[in-house]
Amino acid sequence: MGVAAATGLWWLYFDLATLIGEHQLDRTHGQTRLGLAVHAYGYAHFPITAGVVLTALGVEGVVAHADDGKALGGFCAWALCGGAALYLGGLLLFGRIMLNAWGGFRLTGLCLLLAGIPAATALPPVAALACVVVILAAVAAAETRWYAELRRMVRG
Repeated sequence: MGVAAATGLWWLYFDLATLIGEHQLDRTHGQTRLGLAVHAYGYAHFPITAGVVLTALGVEGVVAHADDGKALGGFCAWALCGGAALYLGGLLLFGRIMLNAWGGFRLTGLCLLLAGIPAATALPPVAALACVVVILAAVAAAETRWYAELRRMVRG
């Protein structure tokens, strides 16, 4: 399940975001390009990186408590769900900077992850991680289908 969560994070970043960022930087020059690079690959990547680290901390908490028969607990639930939500927030910021657009699927995933924190505290650790994986997979699947034509244009 931890590998599935990492794969979900990876897919949401490398499937389309990096390609669009690269194309946007290729189309701009001078101060505009510098501003995009600083804001998108500097400021927007702080929450992306922090989200990866926090999600990994949450997954570590799941692994540490998977067999003790207790609920995940607040700290690990906040790290797991909050980390994935922070990651999606960073991706939303990246998209806003690069394309001047908000990603509706990512925003929905972020809201679901934040809303699920109270439930994750009471769930068994593996179940809480499974919920995060399902949300990330749903966002990735929805984007894969919705943006199929854009993906072909960017990659083609």
